[in-house]
Amino acid sequence: MTDHDRTAVCPFCGWTEAASEYEMLLHLETLHPDLEPEPSVDGVSGGSGGGDMATQEVNYVECPHHGCDAILELGDLESHLQAAHADGAQERSALKGVSPPPQDQSLKTQSPASPSSSEKAEAAKHRRPDRPSSGNDKRQSKSVRGWIKFLGMASPLRTRSRPPRKSGEGNDGEDSSAKLKKRLGMSELGLFAHEERMPNWLASYLRKHGQVVSHGIVDVVACLLDQSKQTEYAYVCHPSVQHISRLKYEGGFCGYRNIQMMCSYILGSKSKGHENLQKDNTPSIFEIQDWIETAWDNGINSEGRIETGGIKGTRKYIGTPEALAVFRLLDIPCDTGAIRNAEPSASEALLLKSVEDHFQSGVEDPTQRIRKTAVSPIYFQHRGHSLTIVGFERLKNGSKQLLVFDPSYHVSSNLVALAGKTFTHPHPDFALRSFRRGSKYLRRFKEFEILRVLPST
Repeated sequence: MTDHDRTAVCPFCGWTEAASEYEMLLHLETLHPDLEPEPSVDGVSGGSGGGDMATQEVNYVECPHHGCDAILELGDLESHLQAAHADGAQERSALKGVSPPPQDQSLKTQSPASPSSSEKAEAAKHRRPDRPSSGNDKRQSKSVRGWIKFLGMASPLRTRSRPPRKSGEGNDGEDSSAKLKKRLGMSELGLFAHEERMPNWLASYLRKHGQVVSHGIVDVVACLLDQSKQTEYAYVCHPSVQHISRLKYEGGFCGYRNIQMMCSYILGSKSKGHENLQKDNTPSIFEIQDWIETAWDNGINSEGRIETGGIKGTRKYIGTPEALAVFRLLDIPCDTGAIRNAEPSASEALLLKSVEDHFQSGVEDPTQRIRKTAVSPIYFQHRGHSLTIVGFERLKNGSKQLLVFDPSYHVSSNLVALAGKTFTHPHPDFALRSFRRGSKYLRRFKEFEILRVLPST
């Protein structure tokens, strides 16, 4: 091994300068100090076989990728970096002559404008020291790949929403014998579990920029599935569902983003209760917070206020109980289900069956290979993260997997450009990677929660 091979490289900023191990430790402690986890809260999750769902201590790190401001759990870092590399690879492939047609100017894609210089300056006060910006992308890429290799084991990106409740609770999530009445901590509510109010600069930024919305992606996914040589058959939900993803500086509001995606279906399909939403507008994070607090005031899942200490104007993470509270307040009919088994593979099988049954209920022609339906998407929660299930797929090798919109990631601009068009993709399975969640992802969890909007009668 050469001296160069022994040189330590900072996994967070790529700094090296022939650093020794001691120098690297000093660098990490000085410029990238770990945030201390809060002591676990007893009694948050109980029951036999549920040890994996118990409150755990959480170590947070900042994404080392230049330009990314995400704060992640240490166990989530590898898959986050892999996803970033996959997105980059897709963008690079476009430069090599395999890009889809250019962006249609009539496409209704809402993207936030760049924050103002004052917003950036204010944001910088609340962030860790800036990483070197020498432009040495090769060094940055090398250090990120080395960090991925060092971590060794894949794990899904999570934004630390609250864990699912025990499966013994009823569909309304209000089993009085199992109510959680202790204050939750960082493991459930995230890094800002005890925040009374988010910084003014962030509130202003969120109000100004709203959300990143990509329209027509359900149909794009359906077309990619039709071109995939791996797909035996698949279902997709109502095409009106929008893909909504995080803003650059917002942190983790995945629960809110998934509620927004569910609302896009309610508005697009004009389901019962759609009149209680603003016409043609998905609600903002602040509107959703107001609804949650109002629901608690009205006795709907009101133990959530005790568990969270209140969420209005904060960055605390929310989960299925809060999503349920919103829809019940707005008179939107829905039901929930909790899946729990000591064996992860058993929980996975039950989840996949439940999801397939949901989409089968909306199929008119079961002989079709790609079965487009008008049923709702599904709000999907596992420990630490929530997503929106927009479809289900069975592969020719017999395996089954979910098709999801993950608010942690933006849809590739190459795919956004395909919305509303007839196209042939040169690598459909590569393009589908960010939407597929199979056994490799699901087998890590023993508990899941799902929430679906019921069809209008």
